Amino acid sequence: MEDRVFERRFSEHPAFWAACVTAVTLIYVYIFGKLNEARPQRDAGAIWLLLCFSMTGLSYVARRTETIRGTLLRRWMDRAGSVWLLFAIFSFSALISFEAAGKIFSVRLPAGAEVAAAFLLALAAIAAGMREAQIIETTRITIETEKLPPELPRLRIVQLTDLHLGPYSGVKLLARVLRRVREEEPDMVVATGDVADGPLEGRRREIAMFRRLKLKYGFFAVMGNHDFYDDEEEARAFMRRAGMRLLDAEAEYAGGIVVEGVSDRDHLLKEKWNLSRSETLIVNTKSRNPDKFILLLRHRPVVEIGTQGMFDLQLSGHTHGGQLLPYPSSRLFLRGHSRGVKKLKNGSMLYVSNGVGYVGPPLRFFAPPEIVVIDLVRKNGSPAEERR
Repeated sequence: MEDRVFERRFSEHPAFWAACVTAVTLIYVYIFGKLNEARPQRDAGAIWLLLCFSMTGLSYVARRTETIRGTLLRRWMDRAGSVWLLFAIFSFSALISFEAAGKIFSVRLPAGAEVAAAFLLALAAIAAGMREAQIIETTRITIETEKLPPELPRLRIVQLTDLHLGPYSGVKLLARVLRRVREEEPDMVVATGDVADGPLEGRRREIAMFRRLKLKYGFFAVMGNHDFYDDEEEARAFMRRAGMRLLDAEAEYAGGIVVEGVSDRDHLLKEKWNLSRSETLIVNTKSRNPDKFILLLRHRPVVEIGTQGMFDLQLSGHTHGGQLLPYPSSRLFLRGHSRGVKKLKNGSMLYVSNGVGYVGPPLRFFAPPEIVVIDLVRKNGSPAEERR
C-alpha cells in the first residue's frame, strides 16, 4: 500500500477547502437571510456578513500564511476564527431545528426571537465546550495477569496521547497534564502519538518538564499522524530530548513486560510475505516472548487481521473521542474502534483514549480529555474501568 496519506494533511487538499468554503458560505447566507427577515430595515445582515468574512479571514491568515509570525498572535487569531466558525455552525443548527419544530407543531416564533435564541444557545454550547476541554479526567483500568514476574506484584502505567504540542498549545496544558501524571506515581509512562502538532523549535521548557518525571521503567512513545506532518525529524528529536524512548517498529523489555511500538504509517508499509511492518513486529515479538505480557503502542485504534492474541493490551488514541461532534461514541467515520476498553479475540484487549489535547478550537463536547492509569497486577481476572 502506498504511503501517500502522510504526504500532507487532509486539510491541504483543494477539494477539502472547496467543500468547506461552500458549506460555510451557505451557512453565513442562511443566517444573513434570517437577520434580514427579523430586521428588514436595519443593517444587522450586513454587519453579520462583515463579521463572518473578517473572522474567517483571521483563521485563514493564521493557519495558511506566514504573514503573521508572532506565535501568540497567530494562536489567538486562529482561536478567534475557529470559535467564530463553531458559533455560526451551532447557530445555524439551532435555527434549522426551530424551523423544523415550527412545521411539526405548527407554532412559529418571531424571526427575531429565533435568531436571539439561536445565538444564545450557540454561546452556551461554546462556553460548555471550553470548560470541558479544561477538565482532565483520570480513567483507571486494572488488568489481572499471570504474566508478571513474581517479584513484581503490580506495574502502574500511565498513557498519554494526542497532546498536540505546537503553536497553539504548550506549557500550560503540559503542566496540568504532568501534574496529574505525577500524582499517580507511575512506574512507566507511554505516549501513543500526536505529541507534536506544528513546529517545536525552542521548546526547552516543555522538554525540561518531561525530563523531571521520575520513572522506574522509563517513558516510551510512538509517532502519530500529526508528528509526521510538519517536520518529522524535529518531532523525533523533541521526543528524544524529552527523555522518551521512541519505538519505531521496535520492542523492549521493561518492568517485567514487553513494550512494542509502531509508528502511524507502519500498517501501510509492506515487508516479507506481504505482511505490513507492524504485523511483522507483532508476530516476531510474540514468537520470541510467548509467556510475557505484551503491551502494544499504536496511535490509531486499528487492529490488523490475524494479530489478535499476539499482544495482551493495545493502547491507542487518535479519535479524540469525537471532540467537537456531540456523540457519545468516537467511532464516527474513522477506521478503527470507539473509545474505551474493548475485548478482542484470543485474549487481546484494546483501550482507545480521548487524549488530552485538541485540534482546532480549544473545545470538547461529550469527550473530556483524559489520562489513563493502567494497573497490571498478578493473578487471573478481567479488566475493570472506572472514571474519577
